Amino acid sequence: MASRDERTRLAIILQRVAPDLAAPLWRVQQLRDLPLEVREEIGNVLGCEAAERGLDADERPNSYGAELGELFERARAVTAW
Repeated sequence: MASRDERTRLAIILQRVAPDLAAPLWRVQQLRDLPLEVREEIGNVLGCEAAERGLDADERPNSYGAELGELFERARAVTAW
């Protein structure tokens, strides 16, 4: 289960890049309880955000990209995306 801190971090990012996906996070007890299409869309948004803002000049993950990667991996570990 994702911790409240992870959910908060994820909500902050989603509020900025995909606000319509932030609200469903608070309607469920666990991330795996989100509908599959919402989980898939969150994964897509995190991937796009990582590609756009999560890489340094050498195309290696910067600190933001590392955070996005952690959130994505944690969410994927909670449920099969």
